[in-house]
Amino acid sequence: MTKYRLLFLSCLMTLNAASVMATPAPPERIAVAGGSITEIIYRLGEQDRIVGVDSTSIYPEDTKKFPVLGYVRNIAVEGVLSLNPDLLLGEEDTGPIKALEQIASVGVKTDIIEKDNTLLALQEKIMRIASLLDVEEKGDSLLEDIQIDLDALSYAKQHLPESVKKSPPKVLFFLTLENGAPIASGSGTPAHTVVEEVGAINLLADYDGWIKLSPESALALDPDVIIVMNRRQDVFKQIGELAHFKYMKAVKNKEVYIIDGIYLLGFGPRTPQAIVELGTMIYQDFPLPAGYEFRAPRDDLPSMAEQ
Repeated sequence: MTKYRLLFLSCLMTLNAASVMATPAPPERIAVAGGSITEIIYRLGEQDRIVGVDSTSIYPEDTKKFPVLGYVRNIAVEGVLSLNPDLLLGEEDTGPIKALEQIASVGVKTDIIEKDNTLLALQEKIMRIASLLDVEEKGDSLLEDIQIDLDALSYAKQHLPESVKKSPPKVLFFLTLENGAPIASGSGTPAHTVVEEVGAINLLADYDGWIKLSPESALALDPDVIIVMNRRQDVFKQIGELAHFKYMKAVKNKEVYIIDGIYLLGFGPRTPQAIVELGTMIYQDFPLPAGYEFRAPRDDLPSMAEQ
């Protein structure tokens, strides 16, 4: 072997060693700000790396064992730093900005995942987190699992009766009914996405964000179906007490349903299944493929018809 060949191999080995040294080790102590991120880490089987969570991280039940960093939009700097994390992993609304800057200034890596309430973005979020944790194969397995729900959703929409496809149900999705002032979903919200994903019509699609509705304006919309995010309140009693609501088609026909907000709107690993379940609420017959089963834990919440 010539001396030039030996010199080349020596340089190559040096470069490879430098490359290995430059590759950051995957995080082992993660502070999480965002319920969907916490749920993804659990589904990847990497929850032992979590050292603290924000107050929106309430699923699974096991998350209660972790120290709480505060609300996702108002995390406590001291609380985060006291846990000695090597990564703060948060959703887009993690804040305030000043707190993130303080945490980063002492050398804690921060990674904020932009929120995009689409099923494609959910899949991208899963793989990004799997990559950060250096468990890409687990990420692939999780994607394969939720693909079962995505395929079931696609199948159901394709096999709906033509009459239903031509005249989809019109839906009002309420965030809350508190104090006689219902807050409903316009476009740009996770609720708008899930209503559209089941092939239904969001009656407030021409408006942006969450909208405060007067009972009179809600009556004028006259939805076929009302969906209310479950906040552990007597939803059906609240609807009955709202002026004019008893005249709505959805209320008269008892097409009022409640569903857990974290389950459906969190855009975590259970959301694809939750959208399928939403379809079974909105349509009298939501044609699911043979053998499909709900696999992730879910809330068996009653409909108005069962009250």
